[in-house]
Amino acid sequence: MILKRYILIFIISFIVFLGILGGGYLKPELVPPESEDEVVINTLLLGVDEARSDTMIVARYNKETHQIAMMSIPRDTRVDIPGYGYTKINAAVGKKGGTALAMKTVSNLLDIPIHHYIKVDFKGVEKIVDLMGGVKINVPKNMYYVDPAQNLVIDIKKGEQVLKGKQALHFLRYRSGYIDQDLGRIKAQQDFAKAFIDKLTSPAMIPKAISLLNTMVEYTKTNLEQEEITAYALDVGKIDTGNIKMYTLPGEGGTRNGVAYFLHDDSKLQETMAEMNEYIGAKVNPSSQETSNSSGDQKAEDIAKADIKIEILNSTSTKGLASTLKSELQKKGFEVQKIGDTKDLTYSYSRVIDRRGNQRQLELVAEEIGINVVDSDINPSYDYDITIIIGNDRK
Repeated sequence: MILKRYILIFIISFIVFLGILGGGYLKPELVPPESEDEVVINTLLLGVDEARSDTMIVARYNKETHQIAMMSIPRDTRVDIPGYGYTKINAAVGKKGGTALAMKTVSNLLDIPIHHYIKVDFKGVEKIVDLMGGVKINVPKNMYYVDPAQNLVIDIKKGEQVLKGKQALHFLRYRSGYIDQDLGRIKAQQDFAKAFIDKLTSPAMIPKAISLLNTMVEYTKTNLEQEEITAYALDVGKIDTGNIKMYTLPGEGGTRNGVAYFLHDDSKLQETMAEMNEYIGAKVNPSSQETSNSSGDQKAEDIAKADIKIEILNSTSTKGLASTLKSELQKKGFEVQKIGDTKDLTYSYSRVIDRRGNQRQLELVAEEIGINVVDSDINPSYDYDITIIIGNDRK
């Protein structure tokens, strides 16, 4: 089943609740670790299924003026993914390079640096909305959709109402009934985001802060460091959520070589980015348009295989798969330092996970063992450089 996910909870999720919980331990001297010249920080928000991103939004935050602007990118947008050519942007996460490649692809599309990423699991959204007691939203039309392949039934009536967790997910997933399909869904997501943020930041949520924070941490992955999160938390009181401005990548539906895409309009995109830059006070400096997700120019063939610390985790019920893969990798010159299992977690597809931000290592390992699903879960304190999870596809 393709799991659709929604990630607009980023805006206040970490910073608000770390701010609320911080109390006496937040230190005002902590400042965001980006360069002092980088006043505007750009973060890629991702909602992904097992291999593709379903929702992609860029949140831009001005550290001085505390203004926020967001750009929604339709999942079917036709883009040039570095190393792979033109395809739909939601495939970027599933390519070798994972989140890092998605960051670079979006950076190239919008011509801005992407400093951070945040990924949110849809299960977390459902639980968070339930913990909040639901979100009030005006449903613009009757929503009915059935997909037996996904065991999905969406049935929401038109009108203002409070949507609980599962209903909220259905509202965010629905798109087939809109005339403009994905653009209609994006508009609904943006409306929901505003209502969500208003409730999430209301005083009524303070007693639920610990439960909400724990859920967010469990279902959210990011390359933001603790000190960065803490530093941004200090600015929470200065953010006017009513002034968050929403944008959508300009363009329209079309086809190329018989494949349906969302085709963005380059000239209108430049106009939109200029408007967005003016709104948040971004200084345009083409010479500094470098993303922070680069892992260097080291060539894959120059990497010493024996220096890569690898762990292999078997998520299937078939015993011995981790040992077999370990032997295969050792014959190729790699050093596997740990094998084990994922306990109660089962994955349909095998994947290679980067723990250090070294894209070349990620590409090398993935290529050697023929796994196409890659991801990034950067953690400098983790014991291994690369984690390989064996899924049911390798049984």
